[in-house]
Amino acid sequence: MKKFRPIIGISLLVQAVTFFILCLVNVEKRKNLARAFGVFGAIGGAAGAYLLVTDYQERKKAQLEDEEFFDEFDELYGDFDDFEIAEDDIACAFEEDASEETAENSDAE
Repeated sequence: MKKFRPIIGISLLVQAVTFFILCLVNVEKRKNLARAFGVFGAIGGAAGAYLLVTDYQERKKAQLEDEEFFDEFDELYGDFDDFEIAEDDIACAFEEDASEETAENSDAE
């Protein structure tokens, strides 16, 4: 439903503009029909505006939440920038095991 909200909102606004135009055309001819078009135009315009505003607010809120998450992540990631670890500092377990096995094989011979 969230994806359809802006589409429905724009459609209601276009329909409201059309009803207002029909209201203006029928003002002199039929007063009751002009009032009906005016009322439906106002209702449709208000509903369309409401849908667009709520969709905009939800998107803005989600964007701010994403920015806050990434700001916290950047702060956490920045805490680890002080550590300088070179490739030589990283010792892999399988490299040590392999060196121990070669030392044992050379001792056995």
